[in-house]
Amino acid sequence: MLKAKLMRDIITEFHPWFKTNPDALEVYVTRGKVIATGTPSMSFMYQYELNVLAMDFPGDLDRLTIPILSWARQHQPDLLFNPERRRDGIDFDADILNDDTIDVLYVIKATERVVVAMEEGELVIEHLAEPPVYPEILKAWDVLVTGPTDEFHLHRKGKALNVQ
Repeated sequence: MLKAKLMRDIITEFHPWFKTNPDALEVYVTRGKVIATGTPSMSFMYQYELNVLAMDFPGDLDRLTIPILSWARQHQPDLLFNPERRRDGIDFDADILNDDTIDVLYVIKATERVVVAMEEGELVIEHLAEPPVYPEILKAWDVLVTGPTDEFHLHRKGKALNVQ
């Protein structure tokens, strides 16, 4: 499951706190299904719920939601651009532990397309990237982290908006 690793990577990149506290972030898969058509192709698709559990997180919910939406924009864009998927594609439960920390579980509906082919007697397996959706919109909004300050910088049409 490549998308689970990509999710962990983007959250860790956005939050250096998880680099020093890796046990506070769990990314795992539940309710998985393999969808195959039974045609001569051996290709198939994984459908699953990607669970992101942040424990004792010293920040607000926005600081976890933004990198998850950034991940969705690139790796599961239908969660943002398809009204049906947008409705229930990303759920969460949060436990506010005190004024400074939360536990939060996100459940994200994900798919991965896998192409399987036989080349020169060898099985070749490739996980396909999502096709780009509305590239002009994707370029207009970008989320970046600069340096170890753990500050988010939203860029909208070339103008930086600092979110602290």
